Amino acid sequence: MTEPSFRDQASLLLANLREGREVRAYLDQFSAADEGCFAVVKVGGALMAQELETLADRLALLQALGLRPVIVFGAGPQLDGRLGAAGIGTERRDGLRVTPAPAMPIVAAETARTGLLLVEAMRARGGNAVLVPPGTITARLLDAERYGHVGEVAGIDEEALRGLLASGMVPLIGCAHLDAEARLLNVNADDVARQVALALRPQKIVFLTGTGGMLDGEGRIVDSINLATDLEGLRAADWVHGGMALKLDQIAQLLSELPLSSSVSMTDANNLVRELFTHGGAGTLIRQGERILTEEGADARALTPLIERAFGRRLRPDYWQRLDAAYSIRTENTRAAAIVTDLGPMHCLDKFAVDPDARGEGLAKAVWARLKARSPRLVWRSRARNPFNAFYASEADGFLRRGFWHVYWYGDADLAAIELGEKLASLPPDFEEAA
Repeated sequence: MTEPSFRDQASLLLANLREGREVRAYLDQFSAADEGCFAVVKVGGALMAQELETLADRLALLQALGLRPVIVFGAGPQLDGRLGAAGIGTERRDGLRVTPAPAMPIVAAETARTGLLLVEAMRARGGNAVLVPPGTITARLLDAERYGHVGEVAGIDEEALRGLLASGMVPLIGCAHLDAEARLLNVNADDVARQVALALRPQKIVFLTGTGGMLDGEGRIVDSINLATDLEGLRAADWVHGGMALKLDQIAQLLSELPLSSSVSMTDANNLVRELFTHGGAGTLIRQGERILTEEGADARALTPLIERAFGRRLRPDYWQRLDAAYSIRTENTRAAAIVTDLGPMHCLDKFAVDPDARGEGLAKAVWARLKARSPRLVWRSRARNPFNAFYASEADGFLRRGFWHVYWYGDADLAAIELGEKLASLPPDFEEAA
């Protein structure tokens, strides 16, 4: 018997998680990007110092699954210590480290040392990573008088990066790069990550941080941000200021130049896999998004193709005649939707559908947020093998099994939901049986 590959073993491990079916769906989606990289991951210097082993574990797992990330890393805390020991103070202007010429050899050496630690840690876990060769990223001087030897990205050798990915390597990109005159310049890692993402156009851009996501005014992680509907409100929020406001604007600009399917995630190293491979995620998901529309009733002509694509089955001919929709929510391009009926004591979610090509973009979260705002008490049923059940379970306040149905609810309505759950479980199926 052939020994299972590491990819097969890793796939089996993920499939045994509670969200195993979700993991499989996302793995298939990300694996479709078999030419080039599926994600650009930016790692802050503090995380490189404090969570290196965890980071190496997660990156080696992604590589074992056949997925190709490009890693851009910073080394801020490491540089603070090394430069301080050399008698070179730390000064920042406009968010950039002022870098005098004598600091650059230290910047280059410490960046390489930090990257090599990750190379070694991944190798110990069966992974293969390599620091990109000099010249892969070229820089240009910003303002020598104001910032010293600080640059911005001038060019990217996409062919070299794609070659490393095709060879099975995880490319690691630091913050010290040559300009046209062969001068070493210190380039902000966030700028490098943005430019690499624009060049390679991955499905995912991930920012790994110590906080695990973007925090609101009460210190809670913001679950998701739909820029099309949320950006202006966030800009006006009193807890969005300084660096956070700048990062939001930078992310909005980045996503505006990428395909609609691209998204940005902010999470920590420990939760990287859960953020990438589950509907519920574990961090902040930011996408360009679409406007969310709420309509009275439900538009059968617009919603039928979406529902049938999402569920992979045809609706029964009498479905729309039997349905008495109170309202529906959909994205402006009808790639995600919810249909709600009124059962008296509370609303019932009749259908929740996301186009398979749109999964991973966060549209489900955007529609769900609007749903919860409109219906503070909600009950719904789902087949036992529905891959969305892990997401439903994370959102529900209660749950029961009735035959091959799961019944969920949220809101202060346990008794009403249980009574309605019995009714829901007895209703006929909405889809034609497979031939």
